[in-house]
Amino acid sequence: MPHTLQAVNISKSYASASGPVAVLHALDFHADENEFISFVGPSGCGKSTLFNIITGLLAPDDGHIIIKNRETTGSPSPDLGYVLQKDLLFPWRTVLENVVLGLEVRGINKKIARERAADLLRTYHMEGFEDKYPAQLSGGMKQRVALMRTMVTEPEIILMDEAYKALDYPLKVALESELLTVVKQQKKTVIFITHDIEEAVTLSDRVYVMKASPGEIVHEIKVDLETDSMIIPERRLSPRFNDYYEVIWRSIGAAPVNI
Repeated sequence: MPHTLQAVNISKSYASASGPVAVLHALDFHADENEFISFVGPSGCGKSTLFNIITGLLAPDDGHIIIKNRETTGSPSPDLGYVLQKDLLFPWRTVLENVVLGLEVRGINKKIARERAADLLRTYHMEGFEDKYPAQLSGGMKQRVALMRTMVTEPEIILMDEAYKALDYPLKVALESELLTVVKQQKKTVIFITHDIEEAVTLSDRVYVMKASPGEIVHEIKVDLETDSMIIPERRLSPRFNDYYEVIWRSIGAAPVNI
């Protein structure tokens, strides 16, 4: 069976005054249906460049991105949605208007768009906030709206780049629990880019560990916490959690770090 998303031999360099600088070198990875994978690595390992290549916003120098058995290298795919660290909500639009934006762009009937948005507002516990503006929301609420804006277009693959980095710890773990529950129920494929090893271990089915200069995948680690719980604090109580954490920590520690 073909992978939901596959990257083959991805390499990327940028020009500098002293010549080309290799950012990514020969990356091979994949993600399957209903699988949650994460990328972790030191600063400078090219995670943000990789994000842009997967989304199609940036073309690699070499290699291919294949989504659902179709090459999408250098071009956006309708099967993929993404959530960034910054929510990028339009301040002049209400919560509801922000959520349905992607459907408006696609020309979806307004009634259907609002029905889809209403379902998501219930799922993410945001009923009653439809007419609020971003300035009236907390940081966690803004991230919920950003995720709903992505989910309302019903992508099969969700790409997230440090999406919860700026949030305080209690809110972060609450939103992670919510995310994991929803994506598993809806059988979404998630590619999660993070610097947080705890986050990667707790959420992921597999973790790719990267090194820097240039960015390469040095380890692929399959994670099985042996629990069906979607609650993040409960998942972190798994006897195997610390083992996975240590393996990834040692893998990153063995790689050069750019500060």
